[in-house]
Amino acid sequence: MKRPVLILGWIPRIALAVARSLNRRGIEVDLADCVRAPESKSRAVRNFYRLPYPNDSPREFLSELQKVLAAGRHDLLIPTDDVAISALMEHYEQISSSVQIGCPPPEITHKILHKEETLEAANQCGLRVPGTVIVSSSADLWGLEREIPLPWILKPSAKEKRFEEFTSLRVNTLEDVRAKYPQFMRFDPPMLVQGYCEGVGVGVQMLMHNRQPLAIFQHRRLKELPYGGGVAVTAVAEEPDARLVGWSVKLLRKLQWEGVAMVEFRVNLATGDAMFMEVNGRYWGSVSLPIAVGLDVPYYHWQVLHGEQPKIPDGYETGTRWRWTAGYFNRLYRLIVLARQSADARAELKRTLAQLPADFSGSIRDALFDSSDPLPAILELAHTVFFFSKLTFTSIYKRSPGFGKATSRSKAALL
Repeated sequence: MKRPVLILGWIPRIALAVARSLNRRGIEVDLADCVRAPESKSRAVRNFYRLPYPNDSPREFLSELQKVLAAGRHDLLIPTDDVAISALMEHYEQISSSVQIGCPPPEITHKILHKEETLEAANQCGLRVPGTVIVSSSADLWGLEREIPLPWILKPSAKEKRFEEFTSLRVNTLEDVRAKYPQFMRFDPPMLVQGYCEGVGVGVQMLMHNRQPLAIFQHRRLKELPYGGGVAVTAVAEEPDARLVGWSVKLLRKLQWEGVAMVEFRVNLATGDAMFMEVNGRYWGSVSLPIAVGLDVPYYHWQVLHGEQPKIPDGYETGTRWRWTAGYFNRLYRLIVLARQSADARAELKRTLAQLPADFSGSIRDALFDSSDPLPAILELAHTVFFFSKLTFTSIYKRSPGFGKATSRSKAALL
């Protein structure tokens, strides 16, 4: 008998892709969330649990998680977002004594949760990295343009205990900096300031085992949220680039990584130059794409963790396009808002509207929709539409200052 698996994570297009993959193989799956996202009512999930938010109540989080593991008789715990990974690393010894955790121990995982350590490892491996400065407050940004020319990408230096899915920010001018930080602000964790790299986002995804890449997949982002650099909203499956794969394997070996990971690059299609961005030491947002084209990475991962030898195909169907529908409309709404004040946003909005029919053609693979399990996709889209409708209603009717506002945590749950 295959014992149940517990997935810990709040992002539906990741957690449910993994759950469906395992469920199709006769493995029962439970799902736990600690960010108060709407419950994922999926046929692939046996039970759904709410856990205390680990940053607020670490002891209660551990206690409740241990109760869930004991009741469910799980033999594997898979974290699918950075909040989950960070929380498990904090309690690694207590949790790993009763269940196998689907990521490396803290001394290895710590290097990926802290981006400056990942960048240093990439430097040592000879990968090109963007100019980077770590700042601890908004005051440190003034004068920095002499060292790193604008535009910049600002992102937190650590992924630990952050529930927001969209954490990068592009600033084009010093006026953007003044608008974003009109008053002094201390950054916790510190912020990475990086020079913006022209090009497209390319992700090289791997299943590493005993320092060898067992499965390799590559996608290119076609549209991102936020636009100009962020998570994939539409993407296409590509033939793995031998150069990028080589760099990725070298880096993951340097980091002593075991399990799934995505190495991100920014590739200038005109020149071929590639710049290393970061490593995600977990399943990625478009994990349903390799599954759709015949590379069932979550099941291969489960097999490796259970001492089995997976049968991995030599290739997969390239050219297949993928769309995260809720994220697409999220991006579209933001472009409409930004278009009032930005020529770049207006141009991108015009391009997006022109490509709308192609992006919703019948050949596109949806990140979450499954005809045999349609409710999760319907609910996610409904929550997204409700959230942005509420924002629009508030801006039009100018209700009281507190009306329609949501905490950052509730916003993350609705997105």
